[in-house]
Amino acid sequence: MRFEDLATRLVAVEAKLATLTGTTVNTYGATSIEELDARLSIVEVQVDQLIAVKTQEHIDAIVSAPAGDAPVEVEDVVALSPSASYAEAADIVADVVTAQVEAELVEHSEVANIIAAAVKAVVTAEPEVVVDPVAITAAIMEAVADMPVPAPEVAEEVAAAVTEVIAAATGAEVAAEVHQQVTEAVAAPADPMLDFIEHRLSIAEAKVDTLLGK
Repeated sequence: MRFEDLATRLVAVEAKLATLTGTTVNTYGATSIEELDARLSIVEVQVDQLIAVKTQEHIDAIVSAPAGDAPVEVEDVVALSPSASYAEAADIVADVVTAQVEAELVEHSEVANIIAAAVKAVVTAEPEVVVDPVAITAAIMEAVADMPVPAPEVAEEVAAAVTEVIAAATGAEVAAEVHQQVTEAVAAPADPMLDFIEHRLSIAEAKVDTLLGK
């Protein structure tokens, strides 16, 4: 009986995912534990991908919106975070997202992209990382260092914005040495091959979205 219940629940989840993705779905229940496990694994991957896309969309919308006029609720972003079910970590994520909602409009795309990466590092971090000031600072700086180096004329703006994200995440004023580390992380040379792949991937994503009518 338990197996049949789980198989039925899985079919229901697969149907919901099919609605979200516009794909077809099995209408029959799994007939073995092995099949149940395999199909559930696929569902888990699809769910994680959908959450990642939605998280990125929400953060991009917030970063590109005028101060106090984001088209996304803070609670919607927190709900997508691994920290959502952990009060202390969820509060920190909410603080970071709220600070970005209230921040001035970011006009330069390079600045916006790096700020989004810093905010996403907090939103997507595991709860134990979020509540650890040292760990979350490191996660933010790692995310920033992975981004392409911004133009020299906006580098200081980027460093200041990332420092604000760290301040919101740690709930404390950022020390001068940490600000210097942020500046260095922003200016750190990115991987040229990854930059090239990211550029190609962005083009491919845009073409696929066009084909899907987005």
